[in-house]
Amino acid sequence: MSYLDDLIENGTGFQVRRSAAGASFRPTGGSDAEMDAFQAVARNLLRNEGDGYRVANTHKTSDRAQDLFDTVIVTIDE
Repeated sequence: MSYLDDLIENGTGFQVRRSAAGASFRPTGGSDAEMDAFQAVARNLLRNEGDGYRVANTHKTSDRAQDLFDTVIVTIDE
């Protein structure tokens, strides 16, 4: 099982939308706690790139003092 499959099946602290070509990950909400929890998910997605997927795009918030990830989009390797 790839890192991505394991994350989607067993992970918490994010919402995921999966398609045949990839997946998008977002925090469960916009609260400070939800945004903070998602940062570990985003960092791990970036760190594990190459384990069956590529990071296609990321987005960071512009309305907070810190630049926090609020979206990570990946494409599934064939």
